[in-house]
Amino acid sequence: MESFDVRIILLTALTLFMASCDDDSDILKEKEMRLLKQYIEANNIEVEPQSSGLYFISEGGGTGTHPEASDWTTIRYTAKLINNRIFDSTDEDIARTNGLFSSSVLYGDRRIELSTLGLAGVRDGLKLMKEGEKATLIIPSHLAYGRHGTNLIPPYSTLIYDIELVRVIKDPVIYEKQMIDEYLAQYTDSTHLSVETKEFDIFEFYYIELEAGSGEDYPDEAKSVDIYYTGRLTDGRIFDTKTSGTPFNFVLGEASTIVGFEEAVKLMKTGGKSRVLIPSSLAYGILGQSNIPGYTPLVFDLELLEIRDGPF
Repeated sequence: MESFDVRIILLTALTLFMASCDDDSDILKEKEMRLLKQYIEANNIEVEPQSSGLYFISEGGGTGTHPEASDWTTIRYTAKLINNRIFDSTDEDIARTNGLFSSSVLYGDRRIELSTLGLAGVRDGLKLMKEGEKATLIIPSHLAYGRHGTNLIPPYSTLIYDIELVRVIKDPVIYEKQMIDEYLAQYTDSTHLSVETKEFDIFEFYYIELEAGSGEDYPDEAKSVDIYYTGRLTDGRIFDTKTSGTPFNFVLGEASTIVGFEEAVKLMKTGGKSRVLIPSSLAYGILGQSNIPGYTPLVFDLELLEIRDGPF
């Protein structure tokens, strides 16, 4: 009987706790709607919300096509709470000014597959835009981070995105080829640098010798190499670099780095410097990694400092 009474007490307490949580949620939701109404009135916003609750305010300027769910998009944006506190931006200057800068973030135009965008409000807003268009999206919490929020965004927070749809990409494979061709075109009229097309399996990468090495041998499998490097996108943005202090060390053949990087090192001698353009098929593929989206060719400047036997 005593055990039964304890269960009843626990069940009652749990019911009261859940009811209290629901009450808190109702209060927060009501507050969100009140603040949203005040924002709409204070900013003289006359557009009606979409059926989802999203407010879409176009600044015009778009002349291209609307993106579809299967398309990739390139976007620029600054995001803030309804109290105008900025919490995210693709603009490095804005991030620095608002104390948001992180060295791990790759600022600038962001390329992303539309269907993988986590925020329904942003995803739905972009579908309403044309390539080249700018807009403001006012996104209620049920289309954003909802009742949970994040470390920067409180629960039940309406978000405001000032966003530009820079490009709609129908075929990311063709688009990557365009990025590669545009990058290589700058070497067409060069009188001192030549681009060598190299093969690995069924794939190609592009190798440019910047400075011949003075060593006698090229590194081969199971050799340990010390490398300085700088990694860039084809538009010049640096996403990773190691050019001083303890060098990057890895053993060839142990899959310690992307395939194109390793294959380029095999073409160098000690003291040599090179530049290599690596298609995504020999880099991070169709899925990408961290700040690197899928279908992204990478450019590395390499300096081979030392070749050694074994892993040390």
